[in-house]
Amino acid sequence: MNNFDPCADGQELIDDRINQLIKTDYKPANLVNEAVSEFTVKENQQVADYVNENNMTGLGNYIYLKTYDFAYALATQQAEREFHNGDLE
Repeated sequence: MNNFDPCADGQELIDDRINQLIKTDYKPANLVNEAVSEFTVKENQQVADYVNENNMTGLGNYIYLKTYDFAYALATQQAEREFHNGDLE
């Protein structure tokens, strides 16, 4: 019996490409300004709360995690586009 699942194989290609992109083209550290500029009103309020509480560690962690999510979303879009275009093998 063949256990080959083309969907799982495709997802593995996409996941591998996402991981590669996060380390190269979409490094979170390089996208902080862009990510922060995309914050919602709620996210901006959370930033203000950290500042008002003088919680710079919390602020830094919050911004990093939001930036990572932003970078991951961009990398996912690119990887999925490349997969559907047949560019991933």
